[in-house]
Amino acid sequence: MGKVSQVSPRPLHIFVLHGSDLFTDYLPHGDGRAAYNFVTRIAGKGHHIYVATQRAELRQPLPPNVHLTVIESRFSNPLLVRLDYMRQVRQLLRQLSRTVCFDLIHQLNPVFTGLSLAAFDSPLPLVLGFYVPHWLRDPETLSSTATLRGRTTGWFRDRLAAVQQRFACILLLTTPAALKRIPNPSAVGDKIRYLGQGVDIDLFSPVPEQELEARLAEEHKHPSVLFLANISERKGIFTLLSAMQCVLEQLPLARLRIAGSGPDLERVMATARQLRIENQVDYLGQQEHAATAELFRQNAVYCLPSFGEPFATSALEAMSCGRALVITDSGGLPYLVPEEGSLRIPNGDVKALATALLELLRNPKRRTDMGAANRRNVLEKRTWPKIIAELEAIYYEILPAEIQG
Repeated sequence: MGKVSQVSPRPLHIFVLHGSDLFTDYLPHGDGRAAYNFVTRIAGKGHHIYVATQRAELRQPLPPNVHLTVIESRFSNPLLVRLDYMRQVRQLLRQLSRTVCFDLIHQLNPVFTGLSLAAFDSPLPLVLGFYVPHWLRDPETLSSTATLRGRTTGWFRDRLAAVQQRFACILLLTTPAALKRIPNPSAVGDKIRYLGQGVDIDLFSPVPEQELEARLAEEHKHPSVLFLANISERKGIFTLLSAMQCVLEQLPLARLRIAGSGPDLERVMATARQLRIENQVDYLGQQEHAATAELFRQNAVYCLPSFGEPFATSALEAMSCGRALVITDSGGLPYLVPEEGSLRIPNGDVKALATALLELLRNPKRRTDMGAANRRNVLEKRTWPKIIAELEAIYYEILPAEIQG
């Protein structure tokens, strides 16, 4: 594959085979918002994007060069829904190709196993990604299934994924942790590129300089820890509750603020009562995406003690707001958050988490320095213009020389 020497002389026509299960510009759905950002920002470079998705929830009108098709299914069984989607997206590509001369196909996120085989006979270059690592307890991973049926399913899925990846020109991985999604890395090594999503650095910005002293004074009086995520066990919320019990024994004015919703909310409330910390826990409910920036700025520490978080958009956004983070040292998080901007703890380690939180809540200078390091990291590596420029260069790399210019 030849490297690009200059900008393409004409706009590209890109078929996005799957723009996430939910394509959205405002709902708290990480994959859906990431897909929206990639699509609209690539379109902002003048390219024409044709997107297939299973569901769309939008408040803002799409750019005129973004064409969205929602593909619904009459089935309820997940496997039948997947197969029906593949059938319909194949028909859509054939129909659009009668009037549109596409340059490439991109399956965005998540990269469902086998989905891109709907276009297996297309001569167009195929980009797969963004791959994120499996959850440690994901029942779809072979390592987490002990039954014969589970092992058989895992084996079949790996074989299908290998076929899918063989047809692709490029595999986009968010971090090296996602290599576990590649059944045979040695066979596709030259296809692998690392590229995550970006951050809106204007929306997710640090506390203004003129307000910093007052904010630090408030944090000293009422130090608070923010948990902003889906409220489920695998996000580590119960580890955090137990750790906060230890924190509150030494810092009785501290608070835990829980933002979001999820299947374990009632159990979280019950656990807080059992631990006798319910009066120090605030439940903020589901948040509009734009409102979360101020939440990050209002709290001293952002804590995400997930069990192998694949890719946490919220961690990037907290970093962009200049916050110090406490995270687990597994999954994609250690690759995403720099060491100088975070304290890392083993999965499920209550004592280590309590110690880390106390260290940061008691030390405003260290929090400030860590937050500044995180903001620098975002500005250097994670701005949307930088991410989109890298993706655009990858597109050009796989195109014929006459299109590259």
